[in-house]
Amino acid sequence: MFVSVISVLIGCYDLVRGFMHTILLDYSATHIAVLDLTTSTARDQLKLLGAFGVSNLETGIAMILVGLFARKIALAMLGAIPLVYAIGYFTIRYNSEDTPPSTAHWGGVPMLMGYLCVCLATFIAGVVVMRRRGSAQLVG
Repeated sequence: MFVSVISVLIGCYDLVRGFMHTILLDYSATHIAVLDLTTSTARDQLKLLGAFGVSNLETGIAMILVGLFARKIALAMLGAIPLVYAIGYFTIRYNSEDTPPSTAHWGGVPMLMGYLCVCLATFIAGVVVMRRRGSAQLVG
């Protein structure tokens, strides 16, 4: 049951992130990420941050639904989320090597790290419980 609860909570948190990245886009860009929007790439930066917010809204709704209706899928997603972020981190880092260093503050990173830790810890705990009880207990 805790996997479902955490999945729903993660989904709600994603909805907040989506709201911040879309509805409060200008505030988030200037006060949390501290992006320099005085350059010719300002519009591109806002589009990328906003697009990320749209995907947060999608994953938020998806995590709430799987948390409510599909525990096994919720458990799988809680394991997949940190993995996908790790892949993204390393590919962005690799592809950014030849660009000037960022001056952004990225104030949302500490919250994101907590989010990823909760996902990973819940995934590990869920797998341990599933193995102890048998996978049939997670269905339903």
